[in-house]
Formats: sequence, structure tokens, C-alpha cells
Amino acid sequence: MGKRTAKSCVAFLLSTVMWMAIDPAQAQETKFDAAKYFAGKTIRMQVGFGPGGGTDLQARHFAANWGKYMPGHPRFQVTNITPNTASANRLYKSPPDGMTIELTGSPNVTNQFSVPQAEYKVEENRMIGTHVASASILFGYKTFPYKTLREAVNGKEVVRMGWRTPSQASAMRMAALSEWLNIPMKFIPGAAGTADSLLELERGDTNAWMPGGAGTAWFGLPVMRPGWLKDGTVRPIAIIEAPDVEVRANKEIGMPSEVPYAADLIPDPENRRQFIALSNLIDRYSKIFMAPPKTPDPIIEAFRTSYAALLKDKEFAEKLEVLQGDPVQYTPGEIVERDIKQMVKDYVEFQDAFKTWEDWARKRF
Repeated sequence: MGKRTAKSCVAFLLSTVMWMAIDPAQAQETKFDAAKYFAGKTIRMQVGFGPGGGTDLQARHFAANWGKYMPGHPRFQVTNITPNTASANRLYKSPPDGMTIELTGSPNVTNQFSVPQAEYKVEENRMIGTHVASASILFGYKTFPYKTLREAVNGKEVVRMGWRTPSQASAMRMAALSEWLNIPMKFIPGAAGTADSLLELERGDTNAWMPGGAGTAWFGLPVMRPGWLKDGTVRPIAIIEAPDVEVRANKEIGMPSEVPYAADLIPDPENRRQFIALSNLIDRYSKIFMAPPKTPDPIIEAFRTSYAALLKDKEFAEKLEVLQGDPVQYTPGEIVERDIKQMVKDYVEFQDAFKTWEDWARKRF
């Protein structure tokens, strides 16, 4: 056998051994040595937002510390790819070798169907886990005419809220509640974020507020407006989450027992099912660590185990809570993976209904 032939055989055998180490079909026959596999490697941690934002700051905190708990102690390097759809596309097309993961700012389900540039199927990605609890709360200002949303059902006083556009998913949800519960609502255009929304309340332009996206202002409000919840300047009037989501106390108050889950006020079971489906799409998860499709189980297990261990690091978790403004609340990747698949099914099933909700929101501007 010539030298070239011998070298080729050795290279082939080495590549076969490496593939068997990460190929799920061989995982039962070949023990995966995670420490050996990741040692000396650099793992790219993608972020679909620019440097300096909340998601980016969290990613850099993880990148600086994750290697201590990951087998083989690889280096993590943050890469910013904007817009976020471009980052999602790149993750989806990345090799399933454990060298690329992404910290997302949402489940990316709605963008998958609504953004023309989307070239991914998020339900095929592998989920490592999430560390952020959702807490989407509808707040009433001190001028709000009802004690809670329950008293607003069939009411006469108008609920006034600020939204950017009718296509905002949270605006659509409020419009649906207005239709089903006979609550008069008026939407004020222009609010571009939390700061604008709080100013609208203070000026008297609006009397209610619900953060868009996976709103976690319940935890952030005591920092943004200290004392507002404690002295009643604003108060929670409804929980806009699936009823199985428990809302923990923030730094000022616990959730009052009389505050209802909005879904529980909806009399029609089918409408209630649709409302919970969209609420899960928006609120269930915000920050999620994902890996590309077909990433083998042994690699995913290494990420999941080290991620869970890192979140138990007291010093790390305390700083993370400061960065995100919310308590660390871990959900394992296998649960997130299951829920993402269900979200995609729900969106496909209810997308026509959601378009109707957007029309309802448009009528209220």
C-alpha cells in the first residue's frame, strides 16, 4: 500500500470515527467524548440584534462564562447578525456540529410565516433552553375606570391604549377581547416602546398599557418607575398569558388574587383556545438558545447540561437578573422544543383568525 493510499485510509477512518461520535444513528454504539470534542474549539453565539442591546448584553455575559461549565471548556464568541431574520436563516443553514448556536429574542414563529425573507423552519431547530419567564400583564393607570378587566366586561367607559400599528400581536389580542367581551376600546397611534407608553399614561392620552412582545415590564416597572405599583399609580388589571403560566411577585408587589387571566373571561371555548394559542406565540418564551436542525443528541445534551449548571451559578445568575430585569427562570430545552412545535401548528391552524383580529385592531385606531 503506497503512502498516499495509507494516508487516505487513515483520514477516512478518522472522519468516520468523528462522524460516529456525533451521528445520532451511531450514538448508542459509540460513546461521545464531549470534553475531547469541544476542547480547543470556538463556538459562535449568534445574536440577531446590534451590539449594546438587551439580547446582546445577555449573550456576552453567557459567552464570558459558559465555557467554565461546557465539557472541554471551549471558547464562546458573540457574532451580531442583523436583522434577526438573517440570523435565524444563518442558524438554520449552519452545520449541525455544535459550533454554532443562537440566542433569540423570540420563538421566531410568527416571523417564519410573515417575513418574506424567512428561509427557516424554527420547529426543526434544536432547543437548548430558556432562562426568561414571561409575564405579560395589562396595567391600568390611576385614572382607569374599572378595578380589573373583569369589571370592564359590557362596560361603558372607554379603555384607551397606545400602539404603533394594528399588526402588533398584542394590539390584535386586545381588539379580540374588545369584540368578545363587549369592552369599548380606542387605540392611540404612535407609541414606539415602553418609554413612549409610560409618557402617554402620564399625559393622560391613555389609561391602560400592555407591553408588546413577550412583555416582562411586570418585573422591570419597579426599576423604570419606582413606587408606581406600590402607591397605585398603575395596577395590574389582567394577566394576558395562558392560564397555566404562574406570575411571580416582582420587587414591589405580588399579583393580587382578584386580577383575572384574560383567557378565563372569554365565554366561547374556541375563542379562548385561539387566544391562548396567540398568547403562547407572543409570550411563552422570549430569550431562547437554539442550535441548527439535526444537531445530534449527544451535542445537544452537552449544551443543555452545561447551560442548566451555569444558571445555578449564583454570581452569574445575579448579574444576569440585573441585565434582563427579570428573575432567572429556567425551562429545559426538551420542553421548549415540544412547545415550539405546537406553536407552529397553532399558527398554521389559526392564521386566518389572526388576520381578522388585525382588522378588528385597525378599526379601533
